[in-house]
Amino acid sequence: MTLTPHQRTVLNYIGEFQVKRGYSPSLADLALAFGVRSKNAIAKVVNALVREKQIEKDPKGRIKIIEAPTVVEQQPMVLPLFGPIAAGFATAAEEQAEELVNLESFLVKDRANTFLLRVKGNSMEPSLYEGDIVIVERKKEPRVSNIVVGILDGEFTLKRLKRDKGKYYLQAENPDYPDLYAMDELKIGGVVRGVMRKY
Repeated sequence: MTLTPHQRTVLNYIGEFQVKRGYSPSLADLALAFGVRSKNAIAKVVNALVREKQIEKDPKGRIKIIEAPTVVEQQPMVLPLFGPIAAGFATAAEEQAEELVNLESFLVKDRANTFLLRVKGNSMEPSLYEGDIVIVERKKEPRVSNIVVGILDGEFTLKRLKRDKGKYYLQAENPDYPDLYAMDELKIGGVVRGVMRKY
């Protein structure tokens, strides 16, 4: 099926007309809408749409109501959770799932205030590696030792929030990087709630 741009425009107009008014446009309606003097010209487009099985006509030659496409509601991704599994010595495997986990609600608590960031560099190794995607919640109250999006004197960085003698600073996980203190101002742009990593 290949429609010309004009045919596609007419088809879209027919659908919109039916939704707004509850009935189909006549050839005169279409001719008026597209500034065409001859109804024969618009009839050719309508007949082409019939041939392409985009629309149908009733016995009197009127355009039938176009059925709206069925909208398939996207289902949340729910996966079975097995376990626990030992990270040390091997244990007998659990064959029965403990529960079903909705990944979206598990990873995202406040969708409107959550965004993703891709990690660059190695300052947060071994907690975070370059290429990891972190889930950041904008309005969560930051606590000491949280990994945060810090805004240090106007520059963004991903570090762990620390406090010493009442003064907040940012600390890397990698000991090769120094602690970061604000010369002027330290703001928190969000708190890391999780991490996604592919192997």
